[in-house]
Amino acid sequence: MTLQGRKAAALWAVLTASAALGASALVAFYPPPSTFASLYPPQSAHVRDGRFAGPACNGVQCRLCPYECFLPEGARGRCKVRANYGGKIKTLVYSQASAVHVDPIEKKPVYHMYPGSLVYSLASPGCNLSCRACQNWELSQSYPEQAPPSVRVPSSLLMKTLPDGRPYGELETTEVSALEPADVVRYAKATRSRAVAYTYSEPAVFYEYMYDTAVLARKAGLKNVMVSAGYINPVPLSQLLEYMDVVKIDLKGFSEKFYKDYTGGSLAPVKRTLLELKKKGVLSEVVNLVIPGLNDSPADLAALSGWVHDNLGPSTPLFFSRFSPNYLLPGLPPTPEATLTLARETALKKGLRYVYAGNLPGHEGENTYCPKCGRALVRRYGYAVLEDRLTPTGGRCPWDNTKVPGIW
Repeated sequence: MTLQGRKAAALWAVLTASAALGASALVAFYPPPSTFASLYPPQSAHVRDGRFAGPACNGVQCRLCPYECFLPEGARGRCKVRANYGGKIKTLVYSQASAVHVDPIEKKPVYHMYPGSLVYSLASPGCNLSCRACQNWELSQSYPEQAPPSVRVPSSLLMKTLPDGRPYGELETTEVSALEPADVVRYAKATRSRAVAYTYSEPAVFYEYMYDTAVLARKAGLKNVMVSAGYINPVPLSQLLEYMDVVKIDLKGFSEKFYKDYTGGSLAPVKRTLLELKKKGVLSEVVNLVIPGLNDSPADLAALSGWVHDNLGPSTPLFFSRFSPNYLLPGLPPTPEATLTLARETALKKGLRYVYAGNLPGHEGENTYCPKCGRALVRRYGYAVLEDRLTPTGGRCPWDNTKVPGIW
């Protein structure tokens, strides 16, 4: 070996030894799982035992979603909110409701359940996808320790009367550091909500919190609505569906390439989820966010519509929603109205009966029409319901008695 080679080898040996010494010192001062605990203390009220995991090598294998992350001691999954702590899978966001609102059901969007009703909506941090145009990225792409220590949540709705006799509601809020499932149900009832919605981020990653809340909500006579990307494994999904009344799935696009490039995930597991919803007979609605230049080609729209029709059935509600520049795609334009109109017309020609245009107030695609006589049964403007002819009839067209699927 040349003198220069010996010097390089000696330098490499010194650097390697230094790195090993540094790592040893780090482990000595911060042994696992203390490194993890220093970021998120184990005594936190939000750390609970998780479900759907098993031992693997010197760690655990999470089996909640299709990624099935292998987690060494102290490591977290892609979702940021599930971790191996002491050799067990843990959820870090139990009762950590970082976003809580009372919304109109149309905001989810869900159009085939209790039009014009209120829904108690909540979410925890984290998501197992990384969509480049996420509308709630501040929440979905955040870590639980980034959430504020407390939040104000809706706790009651007081009905009052204006001087001219018109009624209005005044929402009261309560500050909480943890929103337990029983509290969710109590506040939902107090705010005159007819359902609890697990929404905003990805409810699959706060599975245990959602499941326990859904069980109590069902007992209290409330409906449960899951607003999800559908990236969940079959066993957890099957157990959850026992308590879900409506599941709204974001079908991001209709090609594996789009899913890989745009979400970091795969299309196949989402299709599998939708097929399982169909098999279980759970009321489901499908939403596609139409993004200019990415998933808006006529071929893509036709393929998506055709698959929904052929596999989920012609009565499956399908939304095409307008994209607004956000997160990692700020340079793209909003979806042209003409594109959404074309998408809706394409789906109707494929034989789908209930096709909607979202985020376009005033568009005819906001309304629910009778597939037989063509009359408007529910007329909407944005989140407001202007006319509802389905609720009084139990979901039947008052002109020809056609049954419209839904919860009325």
